[in-house]
Amino acid sequence: EMQRSLVGSEMCIRDSSSYIFAGSFAALLGITDKTSLYLKLNSSDEDLIYNRLHPEDLVEKRMLEYEFFKFVHPLSLPDKLNYKATCRIRIKDKSGRYVFVNNSTQILQPSPAGKIWLILCCYDLSPDQTLGEGIAPGIVNNCSGEIVSLSFSNKRNRLLTAREKEILMLIQEGKLSKQIADILEISIHTVNSCLLYTSPSP
Repeated sequence: EMQRSLVGSEMCIRDSSSYIFAGSFAALLGITDKTSLYLKLNSSDEDLIYNRLHPEDLVEKRMLEYEFFKFVHPLSLPDKLNYKATCRIRIKDKSGRYVFVNNSTQILQPSPAGKIWLILCCYDLSPDQTLGEGIAPGIVNNCSGEIVSLSFSNKRNRLLTAREKEILMLIQEGKLSKQIADILEISIHTVNSCLLYTSPSP
């Protein structure tokens, strides 16, 4: 049942690749016309999926990812694996209509040096298809039951620098970090730092 409903994406940081695997839900989203899919992308960004996200939700999802990695960074290796980021986002289906999808992101495996190496992202049709404010971001611990609710309304309401606005506008257009760095002639580190610093404080 899980294979039929989920779209999964594994990101391997070590070789900058994404592996997309999915069942019939991918056909519902218009990602493929087949009942199953396994695909390797030469990018650690899930551009096959990101290109279908609502632009506002894409920005908030990227903010959640950076907030999540900042949250788990100081934790021990075993504790890193217990947490995942969750949200509810809008993705275009095969007819071009936005549907709400539950998304989770978690670390599957660190490198021997303790760096993040393998990440799993899951997408599944949400039973709640009603419009809400934002993507309902959170960080959860499946072992302890700890739930950290986040809000990005402060980010939306604060004044951004001209550079931050440029970067966020390019994200809304579906550009990936490397593309943004090339367009603005800045480093990927600068792009990622901007995303980190424009995310809300806990």
